[in-house]
Amino acid sequence: DSPVRADVGVELNAFYDLMPGLTFSGTLRHRLAGNVAKSVRGPNSKLQSVRSDGVRYAREGGTALQHLTLNHRFRPGTNLYGRVTAGYLEEMYGGISGEILWKPVDSRLGLGAEVNYVKQRDYDQMFGFRDYQTATGHVTAYYDLGNGFHGQLDVARYLAKDWGGTISLAREFSNGWKIGAFATFTDVSAEDFGEGSFDKGLTFTIPASHFLGQPSPTTTGTTIRSITRDGGARLNVRNRLYNDVRKYHAPELRDNWGRFWR
Repeated sequence: DSPVRADVGVELNAFYDLMPGLTFSGTLRHRLAGNVAKSVRGPNSKLQSVRSDGVRYAREGGTALQHLTLNHRFRPGTNLYGRVTAGYLEEMYGGISGEILWKPVDSRLGLGAEVNYVKQRDYDQMFGFRDYQTATGHVTAYYDLGNGFHGQLDVARYLAKDWGGTISLAREFSNGWKIGAFATFTDVSAEDFGEGSFDKGLTFTIPASHFLGQPSPTTTGTTIRSITRDGGARLNVRNRLYNDVRKYHAPELRDNWGRFWR
């Protein structure tokens, strides 16, 4: 009945590099105004409620610890990159996440794998946990299609313990803006998934330099879904490797060479 909902607030981000490759970081958010928590729609999924209780998180998490993690990045071998992240990984889950990426410098192809063991956080998004816990992860193929287009295929076990895959396509523009679309299909039937039949949406990434008027590596982004359900739900881990690694590899540098002369 009220399809457009939004919150406005303030956010404090902090990070500290303990040593090269080892970073401690956290985000604290406080809602000042909005109507997300006023929704009367509650979870009515036949699956474990892994995302559809977001309204309750919004209602009880007026001041929320968005994440608090220790993140370690390393090079296990030639063309290989690794990451281990532990702590409160995102708004709804905490635990440990490990990732490995194979990405040659001069190749448009990248292959990765990620494994996570997580527990659902309390609705107030502070330090407590609920009873639900699960192992989730995926194997991924990335491909730089050229001209700013990037394709991605994930085969995964999702948060509700369903199995399936996600296909994504994104276009990154020369000004740093990025727009993408994705669709996820799992072994959950359309009837059990509920309204929407399967997970799909649009993603937007906006560079902070667009608003600051000066160069900045910081970006902000959001995902727009027709409706949030529990099937095909994926963990939101910060600092995944591919998008950071590819910026310094040959295909990306060639595509962006024109920026150097502007």
